[in-house]
Amino acid sequence: MAAEQRKLLEQLMGAGASSRHAQLSLSDPKVCRSYLVGTCPHDLFTNTKQDLGPCPKVHSEPLKTEYETSADKSRHGFEYDYMRDMQKYIDECNRRIDAAQRRLEKTPDEIRQTNDL
Repeated sequence: MAAEQRKLLEQLMGAGASSRHAQLSLSDPKVCRSYLVGTCPHDLFTNTKQDLGPCPKVHSEPLKTEYETSADKSRHGFEYDYMRDMQKYIDECNRRIDAAQRRLEKTPDEIRQTNDL
């Protein structure tokens, strides 16, 4: 049954669709570096106001395993990119929080009206 479904899927998607991830390397720009190092930010905020949508890059478990077992991780510089990207998302979240808190702050007129009650 599974073989028949696989054959049908290969007919619909083409023969190379199942091996597409196997052809990618760690340095390929189509690979999500954040996913290789830790967690993709697109996966962190799903179903929230901060949802970034689906990641446009490839999340490949075999490549992640290859990266984790790699002896020279610093050669790629993925950790630096990951920390920079995560800091960018943290700054964006903090900016939104600050904007929401400013909207909640009372004006001097509102404070005076509250004190008069």
